[in-house]
Amino acid sequence: MDILQEQLKAQKDGLSYAVLTVVETEGTSPCKVGKKILLLENGTTLGTIGGGQFEREAVEEAKQAIKDRRSYLKRYEHIPTYEATGLGCTFSVNLFVEVVNPGLQLVVCNAGHVGSAVLRMAKLLHFETILLDTRPPEQIPDQIELADRFISCEIFENGILEAEIPDGAFYVCCASTHTQDKSALKGALQRKFAYVGMLGSVKKTREMYKQLEDEGISRALLDQVHAPVGLDICDMSPEEVGFSILAEILMTKNDGTGMPCKEKKMMTV
Repeated sequence: MDILQEQLKAQKDGLSYAVLTVVETEGTSPCKVGKKILLLENGTTLGTIGGGQFEREAVEEAKQAIKDRRSYLKRYEHIPTYEATGLGCTFSVNLFVEVVNPGLQLVVCNAGHVGSAVLRMAKLLHFETILLDTRPPEQIPDQIELADRFISCEIFENGILEAEIPDGAFYVCCASTHTQDKSALKGALQRKFAYVGMLGSVKKTREMYKQLEDEGISRALLDQVHAPVGLDICDMSPEEVGFSILAEILMTKNDGTGMPCKEKKMMTV
């Protein structure tokens, strides 16, 4: 398959990847300028930059670069061609490794007051937003406009499971009824997620968890849900609740503590 097609597929699937490109060579080199390898985050490769030990080492370094989310240009000096004694020679290569990471996907289930606030503020944080809503599109044109992508569904669980949503997305369940929130939560917990949060009281959450356990959702998954959602920093206005939800998402994404930076600094002195 063509490398460009595979890149487009990786982007659609929300996968990180790296493109290794030979930009300069010296000596008798099996590497040709312009040769490429596509390396997916799962280790799959397509193409070649010359083969041999050099290619294996370059791919291993690129795997780490994907994890570090960094691109780089590196010169490999005096690489042996690994021929028999007396027949081999060396060459040098400049290799550009471009790492591409998918945008952060934020899935909002229902664009009510809180959901709309989350969608508005998420744009400032460079999230790619997906809105799922059970209402007819003609009833919520302004809310749909807030999202990068809109998915109409009759049942949230089905909408989440049937949609093309990349692994590692962040989910916010903020529907207008407990039944709808339960459906959204059940769908999100069947996907590979980075975060799941749900509006609602402690009492509502406990009862819902019991029902979901009876329906086959494990306690281990339920323990990962942020419910009631958000950090304890707001009044109950939709805007501040939305802000507190995004603050909790950022804390999760960045492995933060949620404590004031002043206190954290004092603890490290």
